[in-house]
Amino acid sequence: IKDLRVATGRLWLIDGLLGRTEVEQMALSLLANDLIQHVDIRDWNETISWNRFVDVQLPTVSLDALENGTLYSTYNHKTSIEEWMGWSRSQCWALNNDEIIHLRQEYASDSVQHHRLAVGLPSEPTDVEVEIIAQSWSEHCKHKIFAAQIEYTEGERVNTLTAHRSMGSKNINSLFQTYIRGSTLEIEKQRELSWLRSVFDDNAGVVAFDDKLDVSIKVETHNSPSALDPYGGAITGILGVNRDILGVGLGSKPIGNMDVFCFADPSWPLDGCVDDMPVGLKSPRRILEGVHKGVKDGGNMSGIPTVNGAMFFDQDYAGKPLVFVGTIGIMPKRLGNGRECIENSIVAGHRIVMVGGAIGADGIHGATFSSLALDENSPSTAVQIGDAITQKRVTDFLLEARDGGLFTCITDNGAGGLSSSVGEMATLCNGARLDLAQAPTKYSNLKPWELMVSESQERMTLAVEPLRIDGLFRLAEKHGVVATDMGFFTDSGYLEVFYAERCVGCLDLHFLHDSLPQMHLKARWNGPQTRDSWIESTLKQDPSVFSWSEKLQVLLSAPNVVSKERWVRQYDHEVQSATIGKPFGGSTQKGPNDAGVLWLYPHGGDQSNAVAVGCGLAPRLSLYDPYCMAQMALDEAIRNIVANGADIDQTCVLDNFCWPDPILSETVPDGDLKLGQLVRCCEGLYDICLAYGVPLVSGKDSMKNDFRGVNGRGEPLTISILPTLLVTALGKVSVECLQNTAFKQVGDTILRLGMHKTSFRGSEFAEWFIVHEQGEVKVCLEENLRLYRLIRQMLQQGLLQSIHDISDGGLLCAIVESCIGNAFSAKLCVDTDDKTLFAEGAGQFVVSVNPKDMEKMADLLKELDWSEIGHVTNTGSVDIQDAKISMSILKAAWTRRL
Repeated sequence: IKDLRVATGRLWLIDGLLGRTEVEQMALSLLANDLIQHVDIRDWNETISWNRFVDVQLPTVSLDALENGTLYSTYNHKTSIEEWMGWSRSQCWALNNDEIIHLRQEYASDSVQHHRLAVGLPSEPTDVEVEIIAQSWSEHCKHKIFAAQIEYTEGERVNTLTAHRSMGSKNINSLFQTYIRGSTLEIEKQRELSWLRSVFDDNAGVVAFDDKLDVSIKVETHNSPSALDPYGGAITGILGVNRDILGVGLGSKPIGNMDVFCFADPSWPLDGCVDDMPVGLKSPRRILEGVHKGVKDGGNMSGIPTVNGAMFFDQDYAGKPLVFVGTIGIMPKRLGNGRECIENSIVAGHRIVMVGGAIGADGIHGATFSSLALDENSPSTAVQIGDAITQKRVTDFLLEARDGGLFTCITDNGAGGLSSSVGEMATLCNGARLDLAQAPTKYSNLKPWELMVSESQERMTLAVEPLRIDGLFRLAEKHGVVATDMGFFTDSGYLEVFYAERCVGCLDLHFLHDSLPQMHLKARWNGPQTRDSWIESTLKQDPSVFSWSEKLQVLLSAPNVVSKERWVRQYDHEVQSATIGKPFGGSTQKGPNDAGVLWLYPHGGDQSNAVAVGCGLAPRLSLYDPYCMAQMALDEAIRNIVANGADIDQTCVLDNFCWPDPILSETVPDGDLKLGQLVRCCEGLYDICLAYGVPLVSGKDSMKNDFRGVNGRGEPLTISILPTLLVTALGKVSVECLQNTAFKQVGDTILRLGMHKTSFRGSEFAEWFIVHEQGEVKVCLEENLRLYRLIRQMLQQGLLQSIHDISDGGLLCAIVESCIGNAFSAKLCVDTDDKTLFAEGAGQFVVSVNPKDMEKMADLLKELDWSEIGHVTNTGSVDIQDAKISMSILKAAWTRRL
């Protein structure tokens, strides 16, 4: 069919006494996204007389024709800094003063001017070059804050805070090198780890938890696009992290997805608070529904199981949601030609081949847009539209091409498209030359700079030996995948960009990737902060007027505790037939499990081997002390996988930092405080990684997660997210050690394991009830490590009938969740004070044990803090002392619709 064009639409018939204005408001708030959709509203008479299949007007993209004289525009490098800053804002470059000065100095040098004359370029930078520079130097890609020189100080008040670790004053040369990479290098040296295969050098971390396979893992964020178009932003996020796994080494097969969402309560805006909400953003409900559907479609359509995740709700994510998506992959240790699968290499003369989808205007400025605060003027072109079916074909093609030795290097066209993929690959051989006129496009007349930086989805870039190119193209045709020869790699030292054989950009690779001056920043921390709320949210209640059972019902139905089964069940976690630790378990298939477990044997691994993946975050503690926040987040991630049989001594972790703007400026007067929080968070993470001996193998940071705009009354409004660290843990599991959270039989003894160092700081209880004495947060690192090793020993000996970590909502919520899996109940002998029942802390579990094994258990636990707190029953109620509450009431509270 020639000139085929396709568009999709949805017709809603709305019955009721509503005017056009009310229907339009409903459409834009609940049904459509006017950023990417056209809304047409008709009354009933217009509708029944409307022949909607006649004179169909499909949306079109019409761009002015490209002419040789207008392939690029130029920017005068001698123009004032102020004018350059204006261009940066209007063109979404996200360049700062120092970067503009550095750019101008480069173009003013005699050597650059002579070279430009020789290659036929004007003396001024072209738009192609400036766009490549902006993408390469963006915070999203360059991680400038984590690489900065930071002068950190603490206020005098900190010295009086005995519950908080004083770090003193110090100069830090790169948070990444000092704390992230630094901790891993130290652990690798101390423990002489042989299973770290590739760390911080590729698209994902790679570990050897199996003799036959290597396991890769990566977690990304897609916050800004998801705020504008929740579905499009989320599906491109999950497909993008799948491509990160495809692009590690010579290609890794995605075998499991995970996601963590941080949103405002989906029931918002509350009555009377509509005008408090930010203007120009989707409602929390729309964001939740759209993001969830995007991740679901991306995974389900690609045939990748979604095995683990979490949702966290807080008012400060109303300005910018956080959307974390991750993927686990596997690759053979060696290919058939004997080459190690983690090795990439390029030599001059290898062809540059782009495979996958066509390029469009969607996805332009994604990298630079994600490096800015969100406002009502954010560009619609930063949102991409993902196509999971195309990516599935690309995946199958690439894995077969890998096994056939048809390419020598691969990476994804991530943030910055060809600019990032070819620009980074060129550093392996010191040069590249590509012709953008060869690129397949969604429509005609895209400008060269748009072709270069567009992040349109489902695209990978390969380095291919010339003798292999025909075989690669034949295989691509077999799989229905578009493969395009875009040029070749060189050793010239330059990234050379052509359009129809005319040079439109030429950049020195050293200048592009290695010359950017290090930022110098100031950071301070003055101790715990109180929240400066931008909205009057839920009023806290006096706990003294409620019984323990009434407080338990409030917590079980709280958004952060309530069952997410309705959402989780929409993910396919069975595809690929390797998910042996599922999201829910027990005979009821309702009991929540702590981690996802993937069996490696169906993928070619050893029969007894599996990997468990879990996650942890504690963002409310960032206001109290980010040092503690980091340690609580990592400890929760470790608890999740230890409860499913993982060996802490064969566990790695990933860090994902999402932070409000931490650079002091006129618009961010507390930037140095936010940077101080980041420093403390990094040091807390460093200390717990060393104490537990768990190396960081990959990660990502996302800065400037703020909204600056107006509320419904037109008043200026700034909403910054809670400083948030997500920790993801991946551990090796022996299949015979696998366990879940559900109580197994009547009469089993219930134990509480772990240090009773609990607090109400950052707890769910403190969100819903007034707490005058919140207590201090303490993570007992040595004791926790001993317990985690001991739990594996107990699982190997078959001593634990069930195990569940104590987290959101405290002890009683964990016990109720353990009862639900097999429809049991419990009789407890505990104090009914709030601290015992609802406070939270690190290193704690609820386990059940057959009474005949209690003597062995007591012997194993003799040097640790534990207590016997009751037994499993089938009475249908949770009993404490002389009071009881029906499990049916508790289950109804926990399963209420979110």
